Amino acid sequence: MSREAIDNLTLDLEEMRKLAASAQRSRVQQMLAIDVRKLETDIQRQRDLLAAQASSEQSVTRPIQQTPVSAPGDIRRYQVELKEYAWDQSDKFIKIFVTVNGVQQVPEDNVNVEFTENSFQLVISDLNNKDYIFVVNHLLNPIDVEKSYRRVKSDMVAIYLAKQGPAKWAHLTLTAKRLQDLKDERLSDSKKVSNDADPSAGLMNIMQQLYETGDPETKRMINKAWHESQTKQKPPTLE
Repeated sequence: MSREAIDNLTLDLEEMRKLAASAQRSRVQQMLAIDVRKLETDIQRQRDLLAAQASSEQSVTRPIQQTPVSAPGDIRRYQVELKEYAWDQSDKFIKIFVTVNGVQQVPEDNVNVEFTENSFQLVISDLNNKDYIFVVNHLLNPIDVEKSYRRVKSDMVAIYLAKQGPAKWAHLTLTAKRLQDLKDERLSDSKKVSNDADPSAGLMNIMQQLYETGDPETKRMINKAWHESQTKQKPPTLE
């Protein structure tokens, strides 16, 4: 993302803060606060990416491997954060499927996954002059690092997380479990409040606190849950 795009995001942030300051209803204030935090996170991430790119261009100790070209000069590679994925499981493995168009075209050595007991990071280097990164932290249960691996398929990378036991995973991450617990708590609390109370206010406060203190995976899950809840609340349109 260019500095001009970051400047536009900053202007959006200022406008969002003004709206939040002028809002009167508590729920609207909470909704705007989450959007403000999201914009702040996006701006900071893009600034970090620009700084990392500038640093990598100046560094001579950590050169980036890239395909030789006939034209002189360096090729600038941009970092792309992958967000969409699907997952399944068997008795022995958690299977993650990450869609990346054309990934089969790069050398095998350009597709790497770093595993820990509670997380993994996929890095695809120099695919159409871009580096793709996919990170999942706070896995629901510890995995067997030595037995975990990845496979490159047509337009897809399949990541196999070896379970330490045969138990079924209800969620991929602790973050997803936490959000589900919040939804269950909301349903339980809604039965106890009076008709004139707002049963979602408590949930909004908790989600805002999680968003402010959470890592990128936590914020990604909260944004997804928020989007889904807003989609369900929209009335049908008449054609």
